[in-house]
Amino acid sequence: MKPLKLLFFVGALFLTAATGLKASSKQVPGEPYTVGYSPRGLLIDDVPRVLTTGAIHYPRSTPSMWDSLMKKAKAGGLNTIDTYVFWNLHEPRKGHYDFATDRANLPLFLQLARDNGLFVVLRIGPYVCAEWNYGGFPQWLRHEPQIVFRTYSEPFMQNMKRFIGEVIKVTREFMPEHGGPIIAFQIENEYGDHQWRFGLDGRRYANWCGATARSFNVTVPWIMCRQFTKVAGIIPTMNGFYVDKYLEEYHAVYPDYPGMWTEMWPAWFQRWGEAAPHRPIEDISYAVAKWFAYGGTYVSYYMYQGGTNFGRTSGPFIQTSYDYDGFLDEYGLENWPKYLHLRDLHQVLLDNAHFITSNPIPQPQSLGDKALAYVYGTKDEYLAFLINEAERSSTTVEFGDMFVKLHRWSVTLMLKRRGDLYPETLYNTATLSPMVRQAKEHPAGFRTLDAITPGSIHELGVPLPSSADMGVHATHPLEQMSITDDRTDYLWYRTTVPNYCAKGGQLVLEDAGDVAYAFIDDQALGMQHGRQDQTATFTFAVPKNDSGNDFVTVTVLSQTMGMAHNQHEMELYSRGLLGSVTLCGHDITEGKWKMMPGLTKASGDSDPPPPPDSAAWAPYSKPQVGLRWYKIKVDQVPNQEDHLAVDLSSMTKGQLWIDGHHLGRYWIRRAPLKKDYPPCQNCNYGGNYFPDSACRLKCGEISQRYYHLPRSYLSGSECYLYVLEEIGGKPENIVIAQRISPPPPPHTSWGWRHVLLFVCTVAALLCSVSTVHFLLDQYAARRGHLRLEEDNE
Repeated sequence: MKPLKLLFFVGALFLTAATGLKASSKQVPGEPYTVGYSPRGLLIDDVPRVLTTGAIHYPRSTPSMWDSLMKKAKAGGLNTIDTYVFWNLHEPRKGHYDFATDRANLPLFLQLARDNGLFVVLRIGPYVCAEWNYGGFPQWLRHEPQIVFRTYSEPFMQNMKRFIGEVIKVTREFMPEHGGPIIAFQIENEYGDHQWRFGLDGRRYANWCGATARSFNVTVPWIMCRQFTKVAGIIPTMNGFYVDKYLEEYHAVYPDYPGMWTEMWPAWFQRWGEAAPHRPIEDISYAVAKWFAYGGTYVSYYMYQGGTNFGRTSGPFIQTSYDYDGFLDEYGLENWPKYLHLRDLHQVLLDNAHFITSNPIPQPQSLGDKALAYVYGTKDEYLAFLINEAERSSTTVEFGDMFVKLHRWSVTLMLKRRGDLYPETLYNTATLSPMVRQAKEHPAGFRTLDAITPGSIHELGVPLPSSADMGVHATHPLEQMSITDDRTDYLWYRTTVPNYCAKGGQLVLEDAGDVAYAFIDDQALGMQHGRQDQTATFTFAVPKNDSGNDFVTVTVLSQTMGMAHNQHEMELYSRGLLGSVTLCGHDITEGKWKMMPGLTKASGDSDPPPPPDSAAWAPYSKPQVGLRWYKIKVDQVPNQEDHLAVDLSSMTKGQLWIDGHHLGRYWIRRAPLKKDYPPCQNCNYGGNYFPDSACRLKCGEISQRYYHLPRSYLSGSECYLYVLEEIGGKPENIVIAQRISPPPPPHTSWGWRHVLLFVCTVAALLCSVSTVHFLLDQYAARRGHLRLEEDNE
């Protein structure tokens, strides 16, 4: 009769799980509730919660995508969304706020979170870093008299407090007392990395941040991430690839606060010309499970969905795609291996959250060399985390009166219910399900939708400006941002000097950045560029000039590729021609210089595409070199097609628009070849991950070939794609593509079929002996006696 008792136990368990999915009588967010904190988690109506959180930045996707992103995040096991608030998006001019237009519609984003039953952590900053242009600071801020950013500077603090107040006013209706989704605010951002630079003023500023946050008297806690000194009333949180080791010290210093991991980095961002960062899912799940084992109760993936750096919003040399190898890709499609493997972990954590939040953090139990266990509960009923920290070797340990194999660099979660003889294995970070394995074998990709015919292309050359067009005059090249105010990437410099290059030589621009195109008279010398947020020396070869002319004109088109997002003294950030200018051995820095922001005088200093009906457009004939606009008619894409992209592999470098929407910069650069780049040659999930040392993918390929074309930006049956090409390309080979990420086929196991058969027929007691024996085997396997699947070693 024992097998029959086991069958009734399994059936009862299955039915309990099915009926246990009913929602509680109180819907939060939705109805009013309270938020607090305890050492065991943020409190929702005085109950500590395990919060699984993902960063989704509203300006990096379109409003039409937000609802789908949230639904997929929730289906992936998240109960919370976090996002920064972007100051330069919402207050582009001092005192002029925009919280309603397109991707700036923060209230809509919060409303959709509430509608989807998701909490929100709103990271106001207002410094955000985020690989976002100027770290989120608006350009006008740098012009405030005597301002110093991110320290005890009255002009900075006054403006910062005013903006935070505006955000709180806009989001007041989304607070918990109104049933809103907001459960925490963040002030500042990773200030511990910079505070030490300012000495006493840094400490005073950090304390001012805390006092300012508290002065708003909101009903949710405030946090500061990577804050290394105590700030009264503020929960300090952690960012990093692994942060579990900090928890013991953290709880000793902050015994009243919960452990919160505000940025779990599942990979990294990508710059032009880099191979794609990737972090193995076995390592991500290992780090997260270990965090909860050590006593954490809140984790947020930065990024869960990275999105797109539309327009000119990216930091220096950072790609338009901000995919981040997240769980949802740039287009909002599931990155199935990560999505599924972590979804299963989230479900186990949430289903058993009461063990984590209702018990004190346990002392670790040694299970052998580099193997340990954290057990939440009592000997009769518990959730256990069995950890093997060995990078290369598995081990077998004795736990719960049985032997358990622990894969290398893994965490095994085991549950013992009251009355059970043995604990049950719920999840192993190193064991991938058949669906996850199939998903890894069939990664997402692109398919071509429609080729653009040459007959639909028009072009318009961008000539070098005349001296009369250049209205800024000085005795030396002026710093670029002081003229452009970052309203355009481009600034022209021009000077006329004696012909020093009759025999040829070099044009040398010292301390220049980010990109420079150089010309002698009308002859192009080429393009030079720096890297990251560093200036560089640009050297151009100058051919001999035996024209007999006594003077030559030197023209430089300087270009920025995004302003620094993480730098000390950001108020002093500068670009353009900052050092000496030497022509064929002669210093020409001092003289008569003229400058002009923007590409042309007619376009002003913001460089929108020329009007579509301008008579200056001419039919495209053949590929050309140099600055040139292309206007390309896009045929209507069928309504059912979504997740669209523009394939620009036939172009070189420039910017892209669809009708009135600036899609971003583009640059067709190849990543290093695998044989030449060690991070492309190794991707072993054992050991601490770092993106500059391992697991780079798509080596030797174009770092970004496809550029996101949101469906909502296609306005009707006649759309125009505008391409500003800086160097040269073949626009006739541009195509519209579609991102596809088919879900892996469901894994059908005989075990699942038999359990379903049993549940459906248990009332009639129609269970065969073969079914009984099968379920006994399954029961034993889940208890650790048999191995259900091979590991990934």
